[in-house]
Amino acid sequence: MDLDAMPYRIFVTVAEELSFTRASEALNISQPALSARIREFERRLGFALFSRTSRRVELTPEGRLFLGNARRMVSEASWATQAAREIRDNDLRIGAPLYTLHIAKRRELIDRLIVEHPDIRLRIFDKSHARNYADLLRKEIDLALLVEPSDVNAAEMDAVSEVDWPDGLERLKMGEKRLALQIPAEHPWSETDAVPMEDLKNQRIAVINRILGAPLSAALTRALSELGAELVRPPEGHAVAVERYGRLTRTPAVTLGWFDALQTGSSKDVVVRQIKGLNFRTTLSLVRLQGEQRPAAALVWEMAKGPRAGRRAIEDRRPATAASEA
Repeated sequence: MDLDAMPYRIFVTVAEELSFTRASEALNISQPALSARIREFERRLGFALFSRTSRRVELTPEGRLFLGNARRMVSEASWATQAAREIRDNDLRIGAPLYTLHIAKRRELIDRLIVEHPDIRLRIFDKSHARNYADLLRKEIDLALLVEPSDVNAAEMDAVSEVDWPDGLERLKMGEKRLALQIPAEHPWSETDAVPMEDLKNQRIAVINRILGAPLSAALTRALSELGAELVRPPEGHAVAVERYGRLTRTPAVTLGWFDALQTGSSKDVVVRQIKGLNFRTTLSLVRLQGEQRPAAALVWEMAKGPRAGRRAIEDRRPATAASEA
């Protein structure tokens, strides 16, 4: 298998340079060898790619039509080469949306991994929930750190499509939080221990959008709508921005309880109150594809179970002599 897709790469380079001399220099190939590779490629394709004169090189109509396909082949080959290197070197790829930076448990896990295992080549990807699920299924990432509904059965029912909650994934619960409301200090609800459900009727509540996944958004919207709340959609719908919107507009806002981004604000500015009788919960999940795991991914899974499990996994990875000395 030609992981470099060299015939396509040569063609693209010549097409961009419109010069066999400059292309041979860019590719570090002698000009006669480059010309021979192009002729052989044209023979295999069944049409000419370039029209050549003593003064210039131009793409043929067929060459212009084929150029886009060739560029895609070069890109795909680069991605395949990168994937092969990551598999060979045991790179660890984790999907973790940017909002998870505001979750202490997420930071603790990733920070510990970086400090205790500098030999693992770690890459973190900021993508949507649906994209993380898809990348897990395609084995383009090893793990994903996501805030999800705690009720897995309800989440499956609330999924708009298979993309939103696919089968074949395994979840490790790293923590659970109960839905609450962030309430301005001057609001009457701030004087209560918990907000009665009936008090939500016709009350404006700022809510998150689908950025944390369709199942979570759908379940949350349904729960508040059934209580008669008037749902407010802030300009930015992720959970951290919704809490900030509530502070700025002095509007009660949904808080999932995970995010510490706003803790630098005045403690008297807002209060957090649960909704009496509404037991809506979310989970910080470490998600992976079911089946055999690469060593680095398996290690992180054990680390996420807790300090003791993580230490056992570390011991298991040491040579026997090192383990006995410890």
